[in-house]
Amino acid sequence: MNMNKSSVFCPLFFSYSNLQVNAVKFNEYSSVVASAGYDQSLRAWDCRSHSTEPIQIIDTFQDSVMSVCLTKTEIIGGSVDGTVRTFDIRVGRELSDDLGQPVNCISMSNDGNCILASCLDSTLRLLDRSTGELLQEYKGHICKSFKTDCCLTNSDAHVTGGSEDGYIYFWDLVDASVVAKFKAHSLVVTSVSYHPKDDAMITSSVDGIIRVWKK
Repeated sequence: MNMNKSSVFCPLFFSYSNLQVNAVKFNEYSSVVASAGYDQSLRAWDCRSHSTEPIQIIDTFQDSVMSVCLTKTEIIGGSVDGTVRTFDIRVGRELSDDLGQPVNCISMSNDGNCILASCLDSTLRLLDRSTGELLQEYKGHICKSFKTDCCLTNSDAHVTGGSEDGYIYFWDLVDASVVAKFKAHSLVVTSVSYHPKDDAMITSSVDGIIRVWKK
């Protein structure tokens, strides 16, 4: 994106009944926004229509929806009710994977075959998207009270996530061993985002600081 003094962002406003929104995500074409809400719903919004009303509401969750991912045809949500639910909007089908622990963040592998879920029992879980099979678990960090992000590196070779003690952890994707960890912030690491091409990442914390890291 080329930013200059004349660059202007034009906001669109979507009504969410004054309830807390936990996460938002664009689809591939930036034509639809999906939101995950405290009201136990996922909502889809049409960016082209400029309507303030959602085009779809998915409310089969039993607790707050904390995170959302999108594919070309699916909306995927992770909830405090312990489930990761996938909704195929073409055929109206829902698939639910019950992890047995509150889910506070989900992210998709770069090849689109897996979902990584951060749970409040200090465990990251890797799921096969097509079967729901639990492929691996990653432990060592602390995640019991806060929403802490997780993701895969751009090569899908490693899993990374934040911790409530201020550390960033890296795990080997296959054998789940901790290959690296370092103190990134003085307080809880709430957000982690890995660059899609370069060996770089961004982290943020409740300490109010955003940091950019390069290998």
